[in-house]
Amino acid sequence: MTLIGFSEWVCNNLQFLGIADRATVCVRNKSAEEWKKMKTNLLLAAIVWTVAMAPTAWGQRGIEITPFVGGQFNGGLDLSTTLFRNIDVQNGMNYGLSAGYLLGKHGGVEFTWSHNHADTLVQPTNGGTGVKVFGLNTNEYLGYYVLHINDREKRMRPFILFGAGVTNLGPDRSGVGSITRFTWAFGGGVKYSLSKHLALRLQGKWSPVYINTITNGVWCDPFWAGCWSKGDTLFLHQLDGTAGLTFRF
Repeated sequence: MTLIGFSEWVCNNLQFLGIADRATVCVRNKSAEEWKKMKTNLLLAAIVWTVAMAPTAWGQRGIEITPFVGGQFNGGLDLSTTLFRNIDVQNGMNYGLSAGYLLGKHGGVEFTWSHNHADTLVQPTNGGTGVKVFGLNTNEYLGYYVLHINDREKRMRPFILFGAGVTNLGPDRSGVGSITRFTWAFGGGVKYSLSKHLALRLQGKWSPVYINTITNGVWCDPFWAGCWSKGDTLFLHQLDGTAGLTFRF
C-alpha cells in the first residue's frame, strides 16, 4: 500500500479514532517514490559540494568529519478528536554524521545527517494510558553555518550554529510510506582539541519540523490520524544533545 492509498484508507475509516464527524478535508502527502528521488538529489548535491570545496578546505587544513551520538527529546501534536487529545513522539537515541570545512578563523559550513527512532503514542481524551500507533523513524538532512567564538589556535572553541534543510518522517508499518518536511535549526556547543587532528565536540540543537498550515476549514492528516481547525500551524519540535569525535584533515 502506498502513502496515497493509506491516506484514502484512513479517510474512509476514521471512525476507528472517533473523528469521522470532524473530517472534512483530507490531504494527500508525497509518495515514498518522490521522497527517494529527493533523497538521491540531496546526496548528489552533498557529494558535489564536498568535491568542489575540498581543494580549498584541504589547503587551509579545514576539513572536519564528526560521527556523533546522543539523545533526542521529541514533542507532539494536539488533535481535535472525540477519543484522543494529542499524539506524542517519545524520546530516543540520536546518532549521525557531519562533514564540513572551516572559513577563515571563525566561520564554517557543515552538512549533517542524523537519525532517531521513537515510539509514537496517542493520548486519550479521558487522560488514560497512551496507545502506541507506530514507531517513527526520523532522518534529518541539514546544512549549517557555524560561527566559532575563538579562532582556530585556541584549544577550546565555543560555537553557535543555524541552518535549514528537510526531515523525513517514516512510520515502521508495512506498506505505509513517509513524508518529508522543511526544517530549520538553531544550536550551539563547544569543540575541545585533543590533538592537531582530533577534537571532542559537544552540541545541543533545536530543530522544529514544519508539518502544515491550515488556511481553510478543517484539515485531517492521515499520517498523524488527526484533524485541526482553520488557522493552525503545526510543528513537530525536536531538541537533541550529542557528543562526538571530530577528525580534522
